[in-house]
Amino acid sequence: MGPQFDAEFSTALFGFNGEAVLYCQGISDTVARDYAMDYARLLENRAKGIEAQQPRIPTGLFEPNRNLIRSTLDRMYEKHFRGV
Repeated sequence: MGPQFDAEFSTALFGFNGEAVLYCQGISDTVARDYAMDYARLLENRAKGIEAQQPRIPTGLFEPNRNLIRSTLDRMYEKHFRGV
Protein backbone atom coordinates (compact mmCIF):
# COMPACT_ATOMS: atom_id res chain seq x y z
CA MET A 1 0.00 0.00 0.00
CA GLY A 2 1.36 3.35 -0.99
CA PRO A 3 0.79 6.62 0.84
CA GLN A 4 -1.85 7.71 -1.70
CA PHE A 5 -3.86 4.52 -1.15
CA ASP A 6 -3.54 4.86 2.63
CA ALA A 7 -4.87 8.42 2.52
CA GLU A 8 -7.76 7.47 0.21
CA PHE A 9 -8.62 4.45 2.33
CA SER A 10 -8.49 6.44 5.57
CA THR A 11 -10.75 9.11 4.08
CA ALA A 12 -13.20 6.47 2.83
CA LEU A 13 -13.21 4.67 6.18
CA PHE A 14 -13.74 7.91 8.09
CA GLY A 15 -16.59 8.93 5.80
CA PHE A 16 -18.27 5.53 5.95
CA ASN A 17 -17.98 5.30 9.74
CA GLY A 18 -19.36 8.79 10.25
CA GLU A 19 -22.36 8.20 8.01
CA ALA A 20 -23.01 4.67 9.31
CA VAL A 21 -22.90 5.73 12.97
CA LEU A 22 -25.37 8.55 12.36
CA TYR A 23 -27.68 6.17 10.51
CA CYS A 24 -27.47 3.50 13.22
CA GLN A 25 -28.03 6.01 16.03
CA GLY A 26 -31.18 7.16 14.26
CA ILE A 27 -32.75 3.70 14.51
CA SER A 28 -35.15 3.77 17.44
CA ASP A 29 -35.60 0.01 17.84
CA THR A 30 -32.78 -1.35 20.01
CA VAL A 31 -32.67 -4.77 18.34
CA ALA A 32 -32.52 -3.21 14.86
CA ARG A 33 -29.91 -0.65 15.97
CA ASP A 34 -27.64 -3.35 17.38
CA TYR A 35 -27.97 -5.39 14.19
CA ALA A 36 -27.16 -2.31 12.10
CA MET A 37 -24.02 -1.61 14.16
CA ASP A 38 -22.92 -5.25 13.77
CA TYR A 39 -23.51 -5.12 10.02
CA ALA A 40 -21.61 -1.82 9.74
CA ARG A 41 -18.67 -3.45 11.57
CA LEU A 42 -18.82 -6.35 9.11
CA LEU A 43 -18.57 -3.91 6.19
CA GLU A 44 -15.72 -2.03 7.87
CA ASN A 45 -13.83 -5.31 8.34
CA ARG A 46 -14.51 -6.25 4.72
CA ALA A 47 -12.99 -2.93 3.61
CA LYS A 48 -9.91 -3.74 5.68
CA GLY A 49 -9.64 -7.15 4.01
CA ILE A 50 -10.82 -9.07 7.08
CA GLU A 51 -13.47 -11.67 6.29
CA ALA A 52 -16.07 -11.87 9.00
CA GLN A 53 -19.28 -13.82 9.38
CA GLN A 54 -22.65 -12.20 8.79
CA PRO A 55 -24.14 -10.93 12.04
CA ARG A 56 -26.61 -13.20 13.77
CA ILE A 57 -30.20 -12.31 12.95
CA PRO A 58 -31.75 -11.47 16.31
CA THR A 59 -35.19 -12.58 17.40
CA GLY A 60 -37.66 -9.81 16.72
CA LEU A 61 -35.87 -8.30 13.72
CA PHE A 62 -38.18 -8.89 10.81
CA GLU A 63 -36.95 -9.40 7.26
CA PRO A 64 -38.15 -6.07 5.79
CA ASN A 65 -36.29 -4.14 8.50
CA ARG A 66 -33.19 -6.30 8.10
CA ASN A 67 -33.24 -5.83 4.32
CA LEU A 68 -33.62 -2.06 4.68
CA ILE A 69 -30.69 -1.87 7.11
CA ARG A 70 -28.46 -3.98 4.89
CA SER A 71 -29.32 -2.15 1.67
CA THR A 72 -28.81 1.26 3.28
CA LEU A 73 -25.43 0.33 4.74
CA ASP A 74 -24.39 -1.45 1.52
CA ARG A 75 -25.13 1.75 -0.44
CA MET A 76 -23.03 3.77 2.02
CA TYR A 77 -20.21 1.24 1.67
CA GLU A 78 -20.30 1.45 -2.13
CA LYS A 79 -20.41 5.24 -2.04
CA HIS A 80 -17.32 5.54 0.14
CA PHE A 81 -15.19 2.60 -1.01
CA ARG A 82 -15.88 2.60 -4.75
CA GLY A 83 -12.54 2.94 -6.46
CA VAL A 84 -10.45 2.73 -3.28
